[in-house]
Parts: sequence; structure tokens; C-alpha cells
Amino acid sequence: MRIALAQINPTVGDIEGNTAKIIDYIRDARARHVEMVIFPELAITGYPPKDLLLKPSFINANLKAFEEVLNETEGISVILGFVDRTDEPPARNSHISVLPENTLYNAAALIHDRELIGVQHKMQLLNYDVFDEGRYFVSATESRVFRLEHPELTIGINLGADLWVDEALERRVRQGAELIVNISASPFYAGKSRQRRELVARRAREYRVPIAYVNLIGGQDDLVFDGRSCIFDDNGALIAEGAQFEECLTVSTLDSTPITPQYDDPIKEIYLALILGIRDYVRKNGFEKVVIGLSGGIDSALTAALATDALGAHNVVGVSMPSAITSPASINDAKKMAENLGIEFKIIPINDAVDAYTRILAPVFKGTMPDTTEENIQARIRGNILMALSNKFGYLVISTGNKSELAVGYCTLYGDMSGGLAAISDVPKTTVYQLANYINRMKGWAVIPDSIIVKEPSAELRIGQKDTDTLPPYDVLDPILHAYIEENKSKEEIIAMGFDADVVSEVIWKVDHNEYKRQQAPIGIKITPKAFGSGRRMPITNKYMDG
Repeated sequence: MRIALAQINPTVGDIEGNTAKIIDYIRDARARHVEMVIFPELAITGYPPKDLLLKPSFINANLKAFEEVLNETEGISVILGFVDRTDEPPARNSHISVLPENTLYNAAALIHDRELIGVQHKMQLLNYDVFDEGRYFVSATESRVFRLEHPELTIGINLGADLWVDEALERRVRQGAELIVNISASPFYAGKSRQRRELVARRAREYRVPIAYVNLIGGQDDLVFDGRSCIFDDNGALIAEGAQFEECLTVSTLDSTPITPQYDDPIKEIYLALILGIRDYVRKNGFEKVVIGLSGGIDSALTAALATDALGAHNVVGVSMPSAITSPASINDAKKMAENLGIEFKIIPINDAVDAYTRILAPVFKGTMPDTTEENIQARIRGNILMALSNKFGYLVISTGNKSELAVGYCTLYGDMSGGLAAISDVPKTTVYQLANYINRMKGWAVIPDSIIVKEPSAELRIGQKDTDTLPPYDVLDPILHAYIEENKSKEEIIAMGFDADVVSEVIWKVDHNEYKRQQAPIGIKITPKAFGSGRRMPITNKYMDG
């Protein structure tokens, strides 16, 4: 049997566009003499559709699109993710947390030659991290297999995390499944594709059944989906694999010769994820150009390099906004960075604006000493300028703060945090340097100048300022943040790892007391197991202190 894995990049809510893409892939598969083509989870609606699922008109449009796809399946079998509906309202004792008008299911349909063979509803609804499926869907209680007659094949279909459940998989095998198909929408974080493939291989090997796994790709708000769809034979050997971060139609047979899995460097994976996340966020939201404040520092340099690779140099504008504090070296580094990328570059000095603020506030500030207030005024003026350029020319402002700074509040609300997308807000500072070096190696020359990479990090809001005046060195800070945020370790556990107790206490205090900033930050692109945003829901008003 010739099987095609249709790894597509849908857009949430673009039911018409998604349906057209699905039909195009079906026609392509048919032209390549494919007998069955498999699409990802919720391919018609895009994933995750969130509260669009509460709109009856959205569900109706999804079902109408399903019928349109069904009518395009002449001579071919199709497995398709969509939203199924029953006419009865959800039972009050169901676990669904928001009651829509009808009972909804995350569903997969098997279609053959314009005939609906059967529908499998998702059993394991995820409700952790970025997932909120129990808010909308009812879980299935029955696992089924479906029989195709042309060619003869018994198929067990499951969705997403259903593949993790031994009992359901074992039941399908006992029912005679000769192939397990899993359609998924599995968000990326660094290293996850390896874990995913190892899981699928183990399941195939344990139950002696081939498994075809299809994952979508693309950026959706803060999530990136990386694809890497695959087929494993009944010995757990990889026999087909789709590209990572690219749409593709991967065609194979169940008796194909095993191939060697390709494992990418985690930094390369992060780079590709950020490129896709930026490109899709900008394009899917109707923007063409972006504007970035170029300070001459490593974070803005990396952000500009990523945006250029994602969108093209003609769609990126860099702006240097020097104050009296800004060193000539920083201005030169910003200019050099823009020249290397070939992007438009503007210099807009802010001295006059800073002086105006100083005069305006002088009567109110009389008798006080200069402090971070005056420093932050510079950052807020820069944020204002970038937003003015956005309003006037339709640019999307991409802010440049990294995860380490955002974690401890080393950023200015309504200043450098201003923007529509925080591209590297889930990238720790140490990883920022790794990405910068990776880009230079990949390009074969110092696109990001060495002078930017080697300089000591500084917000440069006062003369002689260094990040280490306020923070531990980043090679100390980042492991503490990883342990506290991503691994949920306690203060005592982190200290036991060998870190200074006072430093750990200070870092945790800063993390806990800057939630109010993070919840006002632009949306960021998730590349770690625990990003700020939809996957981490901490209260702002919170008196709990760890340890």
C-alpha cells in the first residue's frame, strides 16, 4: 500500500484556505498513485482553535468543509482531522469546562472513494501546559478499527496522546489492526522530535504493528509545530520520515527498507523553529515588514538576523536610538549589523526627548536623586518611537528581550518590552550566544560582528552600566532559572545543586515578583518545555514564597 503523510501548515480559522490546501494535497497524492493520504489533527480548523470552538458558525463551516473534502476523494482513501459534533448538548457531568451548544469531539475520519468509512474521536484530552482540550471537547470511550476493502487493510486510528495509552493501543491490535495511524498536533521544543520518534518506535516494536504518525507544521501564536511525520515498521524501524519545519508529502510503503533517523543539533532546531515562528506570525497576521530597535547588543542583533532570514532583508527595518549615554561603539555596531544583513537602517537620536522629559518632571522630582526612573525613561522613549513607526508605516514591532531578562524583570515595561512579537523571549541568554555563533558558522562569515558577541552585556542606560551590576553572570543565572521555571525545583533543591544560597534566593524573588511584567509582554515563541505565557499560569497577586 502506498501511503502519503500530508504534513501541512494550516492557519487557525482559515477553513477555506485549509480546505483548499487539503484538496491540493489529495490531488497530488492521487497523481503519485498513492492509495491512502493522511492529514494531521484538526487539519480543517487549524490547531489550536481555542474559543472559536464555541461559535456554532465555526463548527458548521468546519463540517461543510469536511463534506467538500469528502467529495474530492475519488479513487483514494483519506484520513482527516476535523471537529465532529453530536446534536445533543454535553452532559452536565462531563468533564468539559465550557459548555458549547452541542457536544464536540476532536475527531479523525477515514474516507474512501467519497464514502465515510468511520470516525474515531480522541480519547486522551490534554489539559496541561499549552493544552486546554477539556475546555471544549468530550473524550471518547471507545477505540475502534476500520476495514478498507481496496486494498484490504484493517486500520486503527488514534489522535495525539492516544498513542501513549497502552490499553487503547493493545485493544486495537487485538481487534485486528494491521496499521496504526496517529494524527497529531504536537508543539515543538528543543529535543522533542527525538523523544517523539523514540515513543513511536517503541510502540511499534512492543505491539508488533506498523505505525504511521503525521504531525502538522507551522507557527500559531506562541507555538511552533515541527512536523517530522514518520512511519515505523512492526520491528520499530524507521521506514519514512518527513522534513522538519517544512510542508511536505512523504510517500512510502509499509514494506520499505529501513532508513537512518536524522538528528539535528538542538541549536539548529531552535534556529529553524524561530524562523518559522516569526515568518508565520508575521504573514498569518497580515504584516509584511517588521521594525526592530538595534542597540548594538547581542539580543537585538540576533533578533534582526532571525527576522531577516525569516522575512527577507527588504522586510526588516532596524532603528538605532542613541541617547547621551550611548557609546559610539554601540552605534557603530548597530550600523555594522544592519549593513551585514542588508536591511534598512535609521538613526533617530533621543537626546531632545530625554531633555524634554527631564524638564517636564523636574518640578515633581525636585529633591530626589537620579535612579532607574531616569534610566527607564530612555527605554520608554525608544518604545514610543518604535510604536510610532509601526502606526505610521504598518510595521510589526519585534521586541528583543530574552528569557533570562524577562524571568527576572530586567526589562522596562512599556519600553524595550513594547511590541507585537517577542521573538526570543523563550531563549535564555546563554542560548542567545549559541544561536549567534551558529548563524555565523552557517553563513560562513561574521554576519553578527565579533565586536557584538564579545562585548560585555549592558542595558546601557547609564554610563558604565553592566548587566552583572544587577544580575549574576548568565552562566550562573540560566541554570538556576531552568531549574526553577522548567523543572519546578524548590530553593533548597537548587542550592543543593551547588549554587550560592543568597544568589538563588535573590533570583527566585525576582522571578516571583515580576509576573506582572510578563503578563503584559508581547507573545513569544515557545522553544523550551516551559515558556512564559499560555503554558505557565502564575497569579500576579501571590504571597507564596518558595522556601
